[in-house]
Amino acid sequence: MTKKLLNRVKRGNRKAQKEFYDKYSVRMFKLVFRYVNNEADAGSIVNYGFFKIFSNLDKFIYKEERSLIVWMQKIIINEALGLLRQNTIFTDISEHEKESVISNVNENNLDLETYYYIIKNLPDDYRTVFNLHAVEGYSHKEISEKLDIKTSSSRVYLTRARKLLQEKLNKNGE
Repeated sequence: MTKKLLNRVKRGNRKAQKEFYDKYSVRMFKLVFRYVNNEADAGSIVNYGFFKIFSNLDKFIYKEERSLIVWMQKIIINEALGLLRQNTIFTDISEHEKESVISNVNENNLDLETYYYIIKNLPDDYRTVFNLHAVEGYSHKEISEKLDIKTSSSRVYLTRARKLLQEKLNKNGE
């Protein structure tokens, strides 16, 4: 089904483009919303991202639906990062500012929505690095390239995000 739909989209079929957008836009919106805490910005990013997806589909070679989704996610994440780079100041963090990574995480009985809410309310720079590393699986080197910061700064942002998450989780778990 997806390969046939994709071929129709590649041929410029408007109905197929709408069907394709309807099939994947909610998933991409949820992805973007993890990075930007604003529905209007998330919607704009998704729309512009789909414009780029449609414009570059001829370069994509379909293997399976998962590869299509991963390819689209990269485009959408890059669009979100572009907006974040415009609106968020990511600074390099010096060596003496580094903090140790929290290794002892207390178990608590919070539901998934609480975790999502806590992550969503991290400062933009912490949330971005946390999402890129912990959720999307990017390495610190890849994050440093995407955000134009030092690799060590990416590590510090992640450490600080984890520390802040731990503090909030402990506070909510009390």
